[in-house]
Amino acid sequence: METGILGFIGSKNIGDYVQTKAAIDLVGSKNIKILDRENLDKYNDNVIQTIINGWFMESPENWPPSEKIKPLFISFHLNPSIKTEFLKDESIKYFKSHEPVGCRDIYTRDILLEKGINAYYSSCITTTIDRNNYLKSKTQAEGIIVIGAFDRLKPTLDYKSSLKLLLSIFKYPFKKIDYTLKLSKFNRHLKNQNFKIKRYSQLNKRPIKSHNEGLNLASEMLEKIAESEVMITSRIHAALPALAMGLKVIFIDQGLDHINHKHRLSGLKNYFTCVNLKDFFMINLDNIPVTDKHKVYTQKIKDTINNFLTQ
Repeated sequence: METGILGFIGSKNIGDYVQTKAAIDLVGSKNIKILDRENLDKYNDNVIQTIINGWFMESPENWPPSEKIKPLFISFHLNPSIKTEFLKDESIKYFKSHEPVGCRDIYTRDILLEKGINAYYSSCITTTIDRNNYLKSKTQAEGIIVIGAFDRLKPTLDYKSSLKLLLSIFKYPFKKIDYTLKLSKFNRHLKNQNFKIKRYSQLNKRPIKSHNEGLNLASEMLEKIAESEVMITSRIHAALPALAMGLKVIFIDQGLDHINHKHRLSGLKNYFTCVNLKDFFMINLDNIPVTDKHKVYTQKIKDTINNFLTQ
């Protein structure tokens, strides 16, 4: 039987395909089919055992999946913004018929438990990523890699309604000044460190057009992480792969006040050094610990997936 792995065509976030890569690395590349996360209800081919992990979802009207998908729920996250629409009676019934549900964060676990669904905290599948798969031979890991350390502070316009657009237009110049000043101070601080500084973006400039493109972008990003010593980020799927590869990880949580961001971090936040910008300037980068709190879950993830595939 084929094994389904999830991708998300149309995403600009390479982190979506970092999760795809993590699943492929565990399953192996033979006899897999990548399914689009947002259209699992439309699958109409042979019955396929499928690893259901990641962020759900943009289009809750497309849930639950087709009956031809045999799911393993692991590292599953529920988008708080769609909670009410997503957890309708049909969806709850679907989860209960495929228990237990492994959840990427404590928030998702608790929401499902409240609905009478057998759910547990599994942690994230990206904590299983093996550095050896991405570190090129004879390459010496060195330096600091910065991935989206200030993505959450960068001002944007809110087009959800006319009122929100007007408010965001009014606030934009002030947020832009604040963002520019903080970014400048951050960059000056890094220049004074005794490390080579590298920068990479987890956000693609345009929507990803194919699964192959997404996988190539994810592989490139993981290779950049593998050849570094320290990660500074505000992106979960830069932080967790770096953690898995043994890097020292500093997670800047400034700008992550929205309910969606807070809940995504529940259970994961204690894996790495998590600070606001003010505290970041007080850190001695040489003394950042390499933590292994995630490792208690990584073997369980591997065993759960292996048991599912051999049923």
